[in-house]
Amino acid sequence: MIDRTNYDKIAIPENLDAVVGQAIDEGLSKRRRRTWGVWKKAGSIAAVLVLCTVSALNLSPAFASAACRLPVVGELCQVLLFREYHTEDEIKYVDVKIPRIAHTEQPDLESLVNQEIQRVVQDCIQESEARAKDYYDAFVSTGGDPAEFIPLGITIDYEIKYVSPECVSFVVFQRETRFSAYNCDLYYNLDLNSGEVITLKDLFGKDYRQIVANSIQDSIETWSEEERSILWEDLSIPDLISEDTDFYFNQDGQAVVVIGKYQAAYGAAGSLEFVIQPPAPVK
Repeated sequence: MIDRTNYDKIAIPENLDAVVGQAIDEGLSKRRRRTWGVWKKAGSIAAVLVLCTVSALNLSPAFASAACRLPVVGELCQVLLFREYHTEDEIKYVDVKIPRIAHTEQPDLESLVNQEIQRVVQDCIQESEARAKDYYDAFVSTGGDPAEFIPLGITIDYEIKYVSPECVSFVVFQRETRFSAYNCDLYYNLDLNSGEVITLKDLFGKDYRQIVANSIQDSIETWSEEERSILWEDLSIPDLISEDTDFYFNQDGQAVVVIGKYQAAYGAAGSLEFVIQPPAPVK
């Protein structure tokens, strides 16, 4: 995992932030354009997987295979630790864990998801390594002492949220010690009977946007005035909800919607999560 102990002690050249900030803004702009281009064209499982941009570099094939098993429900579905490795040099250190799904009784689903996970992880790591190199070069070019440079940490890991005979829900996440703007979470919610991606519309029907928005609003109403002060003043919750909105299933099988950083509140609030309550039946 990433060790942040020495990051606050690093000597930062005076104009390094300006140099790197401009590069990040340009990179994020390009990333958003590429990401949304994929989303508009995708109509299959790949649509929920391709959330990071594609790089032309090749990832080192020196993976260490692992057979460590994680939580399992019956024999219908397993989420396994497929590959794990660690690399480091003078500018970065990388810790990676890549999952794969198995025994879903949906071979096409398994093949597509597992290939996409590996490809997206590869793309994320390649871009993170390129940013680490760019940051090191900017550090040195703006007067930083190479001997004082603290390597950037890059982590790829995953967390199983929910597994049942009917569905599996897990998240693959990327973290960087210096560039939190590039952190991302890839949410996987898969119907093991149909082999399809589960969307909020599947769960709550054609009125899902209003149902989800109402549930979020009800949750916010329970917050204190100080907690509500972090939200944007002109926030429109229904505008945040679509079939592509991130969510996962918690241990009780409830849908938890994730509103990304800056979407609804100041950056300090991070991502916001809301357990969605289905509407009460009409009497």
